[in-house]
Amino acid sequence: MQEVKEAKQGGGATMQESGSVRLKEKKVKDMMVDRKRLVEVPYTASLAQTMNTLVANKIVAVPVAAPPGQWIGAGGSMIVESDKQTGAVRKHYIGMVTMLDIVAHIAGDDHLSGGDNITQDLDQRMSDPVSSIIGHSFEGLSLWTLNPNTRLIN
Repeated sequence: MQEVKEAKQGGGATMQESGSVRLKEKKVKDMMVDRKRLVEVPYTASLAQTMNTLVANKIVAVPVAAPPGQWIGAGGSMIVESDKQTGAVRKHYIGMVTMLDIVAHIAGDDHLSGGDNITQDLDQRMSDPVSSIIGHSFEGLSLWTLNPNTRLIN
């Protein structure tokens, strides 16, 4: 009976090793097979429009794009998208906004003061531009890009 247990444990280790070998061979582009195109919002979008985008695409975070040269990217990043034919920079990603960022903005400190017209306050907050809440959370300051040929495990 003990030999059977040891054989099973040994087989599991072999499977783990073969799984990690396969994972070492995987690249970022392998993880992106059959994925949708990038969903983004412009820096001028209202929080209501941004929330609608999140819900419609069943996602919890979205990058915010702005014209190049007008913004400093989140965390000092300089992530841009260029035109494939001309090479001219078309947009600059300035941050990420999550559903949590929007909810935190709605429930801000002054909202708890017991104002008379909560509906008007909510409408006003939801009409704020998405660019106004970038960088209020740690996640919003993190923008990363990876080369599609980067291995998942080096």
